[in-house]
Amino acid sequence: MSVHPQVSRYLDEISKVDIPPFETITPEFIRSTLTPSPEAHIPAKKIENRVLLVNDTEIPIRIYTPASISEVSNSKAPALVYFHGGGWVMGTLDAYDGLCQDLAGTGDCKVISVDYRMAPENPYPLPFKDAYSATEWVSSNANDLDIDQNRIAVGGDSAGGNLAAAVALKARQSQQLNLAFQMLVYPVTNYRFDTESYQKYGINYFLTKRAMQWFWEQYLPDESAGREVYASPLRCKDLTGLPDTIVITAGYDPLYSEAVQYVEQMLHFGNNVEHINYEDMIHGFFRRSDLYDRAFEAVQLAGLKLKQAFLQK
Repeated sequence: MSVHPQVSRYLDEISKVDIPPFETITPEFIRSTLTPSPEAHIPAKKIENRVLLVNDTEIPIRIYTPASISEVSNSKAPALVYFHGGGWVMGTLDAYDGLCQDLAGTGDCKVISVDYRMAPENPYPLPFKDAYSATEWVSSNANDLDIDQNRIAVGGDSAGGNLAAAVALKARQSQQLNLAFQMLVYPVTNYRFDTESYQKYGINYFLTKRAMQWFWEQYLPDESAGREVYASPLRCKDLTGLPDTIVITAGYDPLYSEAVQYVEQMLHFGNNVEHINYEDMIHGFFRRSDLYDRAFEAVQLAGLKLKQAFLQK
């Protein structure tokens, strides 16, 4: 299948942009290229900004409550803890505001968006530690947040999907944190660049192989850290006991193969996993409902899967 016509137009536009060599690129330059958040299709009823004091630092979070959740109800709401993408280097609460409102509205759940610390100023494992600590905080404070402690999910896209997968791996060891679901959108799962999709789609499809190498260079304090399972979840030798999972991928994505490998490994260890591939899309499409009709379609599907998973708990 060819790329979607909307993707083709976007790729044609960005091909005309002169991007400096990655050897000269700085985190500040990359952060300046981040596009604003598209408008929400389903505006949240309530949006609350808070700051968590975890790991001796302040972590901003944003809590979204959809109109479908009644403030006078005696029942606690399910919740999705969401980690944004951006190669562990860029991404903000504001840039993901519309997406998080739509996930809350389609999933009939609260969404807690986490502004974890970013590399290279804060390399691995600090972003992962922030993600895990924020999820623990949501669980520990579930009553105050009107959240059902038994219906907490984690999710994220790209680097955020990597963090969500790592949080789910570690949560298996916790007595307090019992995750109900994980939603991984074209997640980074392994520190290597020799897969079939890297070879096929490593250039000319928005996210490039060289860009991913650069992001990993910013994220890791040294190459040996890339072999750790909380950096590369695919390297975990035992994936038993993970929560029910949906993995959403894009067909023309250099990360496609490693996401599929992670799906296969989770299934091998007896987990309940659903994989949905948008074969005519590219990396990053999930957030860009301003560019692609299929983006909100994918968000709606993700929200439906969230809702179904929460109803089963």
